[in-house]
Amino acid sequence: MDVTVPPIPAAYDEYRATLLAFLAAHKPVLSWKQRTGVRVPDDGADVELLREYVRDLDEAGYRLDRFSSSTERSDPYEQRILEQELGAAGVPYVLGNPLVAGALKHFGTDEQRARYFPAMARGEHIWTQLFSEPDAGSDLTSLQTRATLVGDEYVVVGQKVWSTWAQWADFGYLLARTEPVEGAGGITAFILDMHSPGVDVRPLREMTGTTDFNEVFFDDVRIPAANVIGAPGEGWRVAGASLAEERTGVGSAGGGGGNDPGQRLVRLARRTRRQGRPAIEDGAVRQQIGELAARSRIQRHLGQRMATKAVKGQITPADAPIAKIWFSELNLETTEAALALLGPRSMAVEGDELAEEDGRWQDAFLYARAWTIAGGSNEIMRNLIAERGLALPREPRGPSPS
Repeated sequence: MDVTVPPIPAAYDEYRATLLAFLAAHKPVLSWKQRTGVRVPDDGADVELLREYVRDLDEAGYRLDRFSSSTERSDPYEQRILEQELGAAGVPYVLGNPLVAGALKHFGTDEQRARYFPAMARGEHIWTQLFSEPDAGSDLTSLQTRATLVGDEYVVVGQKVWSTWAQWADFGYLLARTEPVEGAGGITAFILDMHSPGVDVRPLREMTGTTDFNEVFFDDVRIPAANVIGAPGEGWRVAGASLAEERTGVGSAGGGGGNDPGQRLVRLARRTRRQGRPAIEDGAVRQQIGELAARSRIQRHLGQRMATKAVKGQITPADAPIAKIWFSELNLETTEAALALLGPRSMAVEGDELAEEDGRWQDAFLYARAWTIAGGSNEIMRNLIAERGLALPREPRGPSPS
């Protein structure tokens, strides 16, 4: 199977230059400090500036295929350039959690796609993901939030947690139990208007000091039956399709250009000192950085290979979990290496005059664990690779608690 990623032809240099000029002219100036990971603004004024930025991108024709209701795909080279340069700009160009795009693409109605895709692309609709619960994280089949059909509406009662962008979201991609069966068969996927009466969003302050996640409570929240994605009881299949795309996104996360963590690590090793010399002159440091750089190159090719396979319709159940595990564990080890280089200065936090890059590496280390959980914990991902990718016997399950 040929999944070689071809280089971008020189004929696209003009497209890249035009895009870069546009970004230089339209990139917003935010009060919000940019950090690594999927982070969320603290100020509503910054959110409005980001909405305007995304709208300008869309009006200029810079739209990603993930928000297209058409089965026809855009020029793949232009899409790659878009992903590269928008990521390198360091400003969110997809507002909220776009996981619902995969669900609507595969299971949504024509009316749902026509309504929500353009608004997502323009930044008019910010979405949040409402999957995880206090007792149902990677094992979503244990979720307890319930939606009861009353006439032509569902009435929702329950709680979700670890929902990014929920404090600014217009809509939520909700999984709730609707059918009188346990496990995956009783789950339904919904589109939830986050401004509905009975929705209570409470931001969570994390160890990073930021509020990137939220818990969300539902007290008799009413959802029109027309807002079901797929069919009642089909939510597990709907979620599976979109979660595969999220894991792909986690696997291709990181950064390009000046945001490449490997290059930043090299620059850090040049600035820090070990036994009176720049740390980069230490053979052990160079060997560690070389290993991380090689694995970073593999990560990039895994992401490109996956993108190519997706275009050809050749994605397997193991592809996204492999890339997700590779990135998240490499990212964690990279931040650990940076803190080791900093030594005692790694304890200096943002705002401290001794903090390197204003505490960037410490923040990245604290956030890195989240990537090992996002989209399903790495332990669950290894089970998926074994059971669905390699067709190995299922892991023995212990008895259910009585």
